[in-house]
Amino acid sequence: MSTVLTHKTNDVSSAIDTPRLAAPLASLLDRLRSAARSSIWIESLSLICLCGVVIFWSSLLLDWLIEPPRWVRAVALGMVLLGFLWLIITKLLVRLGVSMRDADLALIVERCYPAFGDSLSTSVGLTECFWNAVDLELVGQTTREAIAVAPTVRTVRLIRIGRLVAIVTACSGGIASIAALALMQPAVADVWVRRVVLLGEESWPRSSALEIEGFRNGVRKVARGTDVDLLVKADASKIIPEIVDLRSRGSSGWQTDRMGMRGGVSDGFQVFGHVLKAVHEDLAIEVRGNDARIQNLRLQAVDAPALAELEITYTLPAYLGSGNRTASASGVVQIPRGCDVLIRCTSTKPLIGASISTTQDGKQVEVSRWDSLAEFDQEPSYIKDGIRTEFKNLDGQRSIFATFTDTDSLTNRDPITFVLSSVADEAPRVSMRPRGISTAVTTRARVPLEGTISDDHALERAVVVLAPEGRDERVVAVDRLRAAPTIVEFTEEDPEIISLEGLSLSIGDKLKISIEAFDACDLDPVPHRGVSDTWSLDVVSPESLSAMLEARELILRRRFELVVNELERAREELDSRLTAPEPDAVDLSQPADELDSLNSDSDSDTDRSSGIVFAPSRLAESASRVAGETGEVAEAFFDIRREFDNNTLLT
Repeated sequence: MSTVLTHKTNDVSSAIDTPRLAAPLASLLDRLRSAARSSIWIESLSLICLCGVVIFWSSLLLDWLIEPPRWVRAVALGMVLLGFLWLIITKLLVRLGVSMRDADLALIVERCYPAFGDSLSTSVGLTECFWNAVDLELVGQTTREAIAVAPTVRTVRLIRIGRLVAIVTACSGGIASIAALALMQPAVADVWVRRVVLLGEESWPRSSALEIEGFRNGVRKVARGTDVDLLVKADASKIIPEIVDLRSRGSSGWQTDRMGMRGGVSDGFQVFGHVLKAVHEDLAIEVRGNDARIQNLRLQAVDAPALAELEITYTLPAYLGSGNRTASASGVVQIPRGCDVLIRCTSTKPLIGASISTTQDGKQVEVSRWDSLAEFDQEPSYIKDGIRTEFKNLDGQRSIFATFTDTDSLTNRDPITFVLSSVADEAPRVSMRPRGISTAVTTRARVPLEGTISDDHALERAVVVLAPEGRDERVVAVDRLRAAPTIVEFTEEDPEIISLEGLSLSIGDKLKISIEAFDACDLDPVPHRGVSDTWSLDVVSPESLSAMLEARELILRRRFELVVNELERAREELDSRLTAPEPDAVDLSQPADELDSLNSDSDSDTDRSSGIVFAPSRLAESASRVAGETGEVAEAFFDIRREFDNNTLLT
C-alpha cells in the first residue's frame, strides 16, 4: 500500500485539506455501480421468470397426471404466489437495497485488475478521510497511477456475465416453449389456465374414457362389512386401456389393486371389475387406465338395515280356547297347529321397501311386499319401518325370509330368516298299571288302577276297555276327566277301581284290560287317542287263587329266613373278633433275638386285631343288604294281602 508522508507545520490555516477523487476514477466506479444494478435486475427477473416456467410445466404435468381436487390446486397456487413474493424480496429488492460504496467497488476492481495495486483503493480512501499536512505530491503520484490503469478496465469482467447469460438463455427458452404450446395447443393452455389459475373443474382431454357404475355425485353407499364389486366401463370408441388400476385410501393409506377384464366388448364398452373385501370404513376411490382418470370418488360404509324387532302373535283354534298369544322370537318358532299367525318385522332404519317370502314346493314365494314407489295397494303389508304378513290355519313347517330396503337402497346384510313350525296336537299319554293284582283274578275281583293320564292341551275323556276272550268288550268311563284337565293322577290312596263282578265272567276265561284317553282336537276327522299297555288276566276260582298266593307266601318266608341267617352270621363274626385275647407285654430285658421274635409275633397280632376295624364295615354292608331285601319281602307280603282284598277273599 502506498505510504502517505506528512510534515510538521505551525501554520494553522493549512492544517486540514480534503483531497477529491479524480474524475476518471469516479466515472469508472459509477459505470461499475450502474452495471451491477442492471445485472441484478436482469438476473432477478430472469430467475423469477425461469421459476415460473418450471412451475408452469410441473403444474401442467402433475395436473394432467393426477387431476387433484380444487382445494389441492388452491393450496398449491397460494404456495406458488408466496414463493414468487419471496423471490422478489430476496433476489431483487434486498439486493437492490444494498449500498455500493466506492471503497467496496475499488476493492472489486483491484481484485480483477492487479495492475492497480493499491492505488485505486488508496485514492478512494483519501476522499473519505481528513488528513493533516497531507503530502500532496505523494497523493498526486498515487492518483496518476490509478488513472493510468483505469482505461484498461472492462465492466463485463467485473460481473458474472456467464451465469447471467445462462439464466437469461434458460428463461428465454422456457418462455418460448410456453409460447409454442399456446400457439400449437391452445386448448391445452386454455384448460391449464382454467384449472390451475382459475381453479375450474374442467377435465383434461384424454385418449381413453372411463366411467364407473353405482356412484351418485361421486358417492356410493355400501353396507358396512360387505364385499363391494366395483365396475368400470371403458369407451370402446377410444383406446381401451390394457391395465386399469383401482386406488383406494382408508385409515391405513393408499392401496392399489389391478382391475380384471370382465368379458369382451359389449354395447360399446369394455367392463373392468374388482371386488373390495369386507369394507368396514369409508374409502377414497380413484381409477386410472391409460391416460384416463376418475377421481374424487368416495365409498361410504354405512350400517345396513337390520331386524330391530320380530313380533309373532297367533290366535288359538276353537278347541284350545281361541285366545291370542305371543311367541318368542327364535330360529325355530313353534306354534300350535291350526293357529292364525301374524308376523311383524321392524327395521333399524327408515325403509323404502320390504318383502316377506316363504318356501312352497321347494321354491321361494313372495307372500307380502310393499314399495314406496309402487302403485299397488300395499296397506295390508305396510307398517312404519317394517312389514307384516299373516298365515291362516298354520299347518306344517314354513321357512320365512324378510328383506328390507332402506333409503340408501341398501338391503339387509344378514339374512332375516326363521322357521315357523306348527306343533301337532299330541295324543294323550296313558301311564297306568294295576296294583294288588297279578296274572289271575276271581270273578268278583276289583282292579285298582294307579298312574297318570295327561295331554299337551286338554283331556276330553278316558275309558277302561274290558275285553273278555270270545265276547264283546265293555267300556267303563273314567269320571274324573269331566273338567278337561291336562293331567289326572291316580294315587295309591285314591286309585281308579274297576269291578269285574258285572262282566259275568266264568272260571277259565281270559280277560284283557286297557285304558284309552281322548283329547278335544277337532282339526282331524277323528280325535287323538292314547292307549295304555294291555294286561291279560286269567279268571280262576277262589281256591286256586288262594293256593297260588299261599305258594308265593312260602317262597317269601324261605327268602326271609335266608336274610335272617345272613344277618346272624355277620353278628357272630363280629362277636368273635371282639372277644379275641390281647397280645402279652414285651420284656425289654430279654436278649435281642428274642425281642425280634416277639416283635414279629406282635405284628401278626396287630394284623389279627385289625380285623376288628374292618368287621363293622362288613357288618354294615350286610345290614344294608339285609334291610333292602327285608323291605322287598315285606312289600311282597303286602301285595299278597292286597291281592286277597282285591279278589274279596279276606275273611
